[in-house]
Amino acid sequence: MKTVNRHKAGFTLVEMLVVIGIIAVLSGAGIGAYKGAIASAQKARATELVMNVKTALIAVMQKDEAWPRAVAAEGSSGNGEMTDRVGAALARKGVLSLTYKTTTDKSTGEKQYRLTGLDQCGIVSPWASDVIKSKAASGAVSDSEKVPTGGTIRDHRLRFSIDDDFDGIVKVNYENSRSVEIRDSAAVWCCGRDGKFGTKDDVKSWSKGQER
Repeated sequence: MKTVNRHKAGFTLVEMLVVIGIIAVLSGAGIGAYKGAIASAQKARATELVMNVKTALIAVMQKDEAWPRAVAAEGSSGNGEMTDRVGAALARKGVLSLTYKTTTDKSTGEKQYRLTGLDQCGIVSPWASDVIKSKAASGAVSDSEKVPTGGTIRDHRLRFSIDDDFDGIVKVNYENSRSVEIRDSAAVWCCGRDGKFGTKDDVKSWSKGQER
């Protein structure tokens, strides 16, 4: 009589657990690699932004042989903020593509310029920019809005300093860090994803060799 094999091929419980474990490990590695790629891309965007703003500042100074009023007012402190007024001053010169509007002070008749739209909070890091894009559809965005990676939108606003006496040296005053002098006409920097200045993930427009 012919014997019938009633056992069907399949996975045992142990084999299934091994397969599930392998899938979990591969998935974890994939997610980690994806997050790493996103972080690298944002850091690259921040570096590009910082360098573009520095180039814009120097271009305006060389063209006009003077700093715009809003730039001089903020940048002479050694730790100026790229506010909507400063950004608008650069946008008006055509050196940065930013959205701005013009208003007139009723008491003085003086024209004032402010950034609007996605640029309404000034020139900020990519981490804060992503928050503004997600919130802007519902109206104005406050610069006190929290950034998921750390800090507020204002914390992520780019900082800058200018060579206001034209001696080829820029004085930079870090928050929670040391003051340095840079051999350049302008210096620009921003916090990294953590929203704090003076930490290792800061993005700067100068190299260590330019410090003195």
